[in-house]
Amino acid sequence: MARRKSRLFIASLLTILSFSLIVWASCNKGGVTPVRCEGVVCENGGYCYVDTFTQKPYCTCPTGYEGPNCATVSVAKYIGTWNMQQIIKGSDTTSFINDTSYYVVSLANSSTPTTFFINNFVNNPYYTEIVCTLDSTNSFGFVIDTLSDDHMLFSSFKLQYGSGAISSNGSVITGQFAMRQLTATSNWVNDTVSFTLTHH
Repeated sequence: MARRKSRLFIASLLTILSFSLIVWASCNKGGVTPVRCEGVVCENGGYCYVDTFTQKPYCTCPTGYEGPNCATVSVAKYIGTWNMQQIIKGSDTTSFINDTSYYVVSLANSSTPTTFFINNFVNNPYYTEIVCTLDSTNSFGFVIDTLSDDHMLFSSFKLQYGSGAISSNGSVITGQFAMRQLTATSNWVNDTVSFTLTHH
């Protein structure tokens, strides 16, 4: 009986010793100080993590914020006054194809960090605060909201779909949209339009 207790004691002692060595070895790798997120401040709800490959701390930002500390609002790169060129690329009325228009639009902040407004859309001051929503994985892309009733202020016009993207240096926005409009001859025409925006 005493011999059995002695064996149990030795087995328990060896188990504790082995576990202690594993913990010590995992925490002390040749004198290398493990990288931590101490001192890294991630703003706007971002959080810090250590990249397993580079062993460097990074901030992971929520949608709508970017930058090394999540301090930059993603839509900031869009805001301002832009020169817009739109070209009809497809139409029910073939004479409209390649019809080109030039006008000025303003892109303005909305109440959220993931959306912005286009004002004076299709060169119509009544089409203002058209909502554009950033792509959730790539803030350089966006879609134009085509579901809101606000985008059908008149029964003679309907925005059907639209999307765009800003260049990596923030100098050009390109995209496309489709619209359905009532012409002077009371015919409904469906047009697909490409557009390019450059800083005003």
